[in-house]
Amino acid sequence: MNNPIAFAWWFFKTIGWMFPVFLFVYGLLIAWQNYIRNRYRNARKYILLAVDIPKDNEQSPRAVENIFAHLAGAHQPLNWYTNWWGGEIPDSFSFEIISIGGYIQFIIHTVESYRDLVEAIIYAQYPDAEITEIEDYTKRWDLKFPNDKYDIWGTEVKLAKNYVYPVITYKEFEDSLSQELKDPMASLLESLTRIGPGEEIWLQFVVTPADNDWGDRAKSVINKIIGAKSSGKKTIMDRIFELPFVIIDAVMTAPSAGGDKKKDEQPNKILYLTAGQKDDVAAIEHKISKIGFHVRVRWIYLGEKSVFKKLKGSKGVYGSFKQFNDLGLNSFKPDSKFMTGGIIFFKEPRLKKRKNKIFLRYKDRGHSLSPGEYGFILNTEELASLWHFPVLTVKAPLVKKAEAKKAEPPMSLPTERLMAAEKVVAPINKTPRATPPENLPH
Repeated sequence: MNNPIAFAWWFFKTIGWMFPVFLFVYGLLIAWQNYIRNRYRNARKYILLAVDIPKDNEQSPRAVENIFAHLAGAHQPLNWYTNWWGGEIPDSFSFEIISIGGYIQFIIHTVESYRDLVEAIIYAQYPDAEITEIEDYTKRWDLKFPNDKYDIWGTEVKLAKNYVYPVITYKEFEDSLSQELKDPMASLLESLTRIGPGEEIWLQFVVTPADNDWGDRAKSVINKIIGAKSSGKKTIMDRIFELPFVIIDAVMTAPSAGGDKKKDEQPNKILYLTAGQKDDVAAIEHKISKIGFHVRVRWIYLGEKSVFKKLKGSKGVYGSFKQFNDLGLNSFKPDSKFMTGGIIFFKEPRLKKRKNKIFLRYKDRGHSLSPGEYGFILNTEELASLWHFPVLTVKAPLVKKAEAKKAEPPMSLPTERLMAAEKVVAPINKTPRATPPENLPH
């Protein structure tokens, strides 16, 4: 056909009509899935639990690693029915550390139905902990930026490399001679105590249990390091994408004189690996041997403009993350898509948008996340290194801790400033601990 319009009409009548019909049906399915997922989200009720541990805590981060491993029991594999009719999505938990005027509190945000699970796994590792339900401290901040009174700085954190490469964990902070743990949490808590009235720092780890096959991606990375042939299966999309290159290669490559002679395969380099490469393979294999969680990390510094100092709320917290950076393996860095800074073009409107976006995302936690949006993966050891209760050697005076082994709510803190801060996270329901029977053997 010499007429392109006639050819286009003929093509549409024969097979071209299938493309817009496919797109229309696909759009309806996505709209339906979003509707049932939002219905599922809105049916869930969330609570915040403040966790106070005894002052004389001697538990290492290994106890919190056990907590995360136990929390993986909340993992819920989704099948076709739950995806397309029930609207279910994996449930997320938010592990938070907040500083309100220098007063520090450890908080867990969870769906109410998981309250018993969360309390059970904490009491299993910290029998004398105090767990109190509190009001959501973010709700009193009904703000839009910019405004006349408050300012905000915030960002999300991401990994510099593929998530199969691990970061440094708490085990690397143990002294090889004294076996004493130089708790990496000390520097973070010290930074959080440096703010005063009118300032707040919120740090959040939104974690979602990963599927058990999350480590399969590491196999191709290891095979690349050791020079082994990849054993990964190709999907249909992979084969479609590679088809043009296969045809070009077949046309451009001259036939060999030897007929069907196979090309010499690349020999395995495992015997010739350097010490560093061997360590990399061992570190990756160690990471994928443990339970994994999808993680999104956010932190916010906000306060009255009269006392707001960006460096105070950003550099100290970011410095605490750099303790876990291994330049040969993996490291943390701010995500430039969310950071409220470093903008060159159209600075004012983009900065305004980012400030409001990071603020709303923090308040939303994992409520609006859908599959594919849960972030990079850390295993239980890495996660416990970032979020754990400080050990006895950490002397952060303003960390809220359980005052005594008792079931009543914790005693009020002595200073006026801390009492004012405590009202912000005032308890609304204390979970009583059962008194053990008197006839138990001693």
